[in-house]
Formats: sequence, C-alpha cells, structure tokens
Amino acid sequence: MFGMMGRTRKLHKGDGGFTLIELLVVIIIIAVLAAIAIPTFLGQRQKALDAATKSLVRNARTAIEAFYVDTRDFSTATAATLKAIEPSIKFTKLNNCATKATADASSKSVNFGSLGPDSFQVGSKSKSGTIFGITVNKATGATTFSPTPW
Repeated sequence: MFGMMGRTRKLHKGDGGFTLIELLVVIIIIAVLAAIAIPTFLGQRQKALDAATKSLVRNARTAIEAFYVDTRDFSTATAATLKAIEPSIKFTKLNNCATKATADASSKSVNFGSLGPDSFQVGSKSKSGTIFGITVNKATGATTFSPTPW
C-alpha cells in the first residue's frame, strides 16, 4: 500500500502547470489571429449590407416595371400604387434618387422617381453609407447602375 502512494507522489511531483512564457505565447498567437480575422469579418459584413440594399433596389425596380406593364407610363406612379404591388417595401418619391437617395435600406425603404413616361429611377442607401441606384429608360432600352459596377 505504501508503495502505491509513493508512485503517485512521484508522478505528480513534476506537474507544475503552464509557465508564464507558454501562456504569453498562446495569448500572442490568439491576438495575431484576431488581428487578421476581425478586419476580414468587418469587410464581409459591409458586403452583406450592400448586397441586401442591391436586392431591395432590384425588387423595387420589379414593382415599378410591373406598374408600367399596366399603365405604360412611369410618371403616374405613386407610393401608394407601388406599395399595393410590393407591400414589403416603403416607397418615397424623390428626384435624382439613383445617385442621391435618402431612403434607408435597413428599414426596407427606397426612393423612386419618374424621368418621363418611359423612364424611372430607384435608389436606396445601404447601412454602410453607399447609395445604390438604377435608372431605366424603356424608350432606348438603357439601364444604368450607380455606382458602376454593381
């Protein structure tokens, strides 16, 4: 019995845990990995916010074009008529909205404006601060994205 106790004591005698140097090395490695990962993560978050804004603007464009199919005139579109087509988006009329939108994409809001019976603009501001807009001219078939390229 005493022989067993002596062996156990000998086994545990050298266990002192980690040294301060070993712990510091591990902390430094974790800090370096965090310094690399955090900026990458923040960049991905901005890309996700911008992608959500682009999707919102495209959905608003689809609603405005659906309105055009019925009326053949973009200039008569109102926030109420567009809301009836796409209830998940809050529409607000604003001139030059493809480049100067004030609508907040995080609240599912877009600005729209008519440039005449055959053309329109739609835009929204991403939470990252970037304004995404589309200008469509049915007469010429031209579609312009702002900023370029999307």
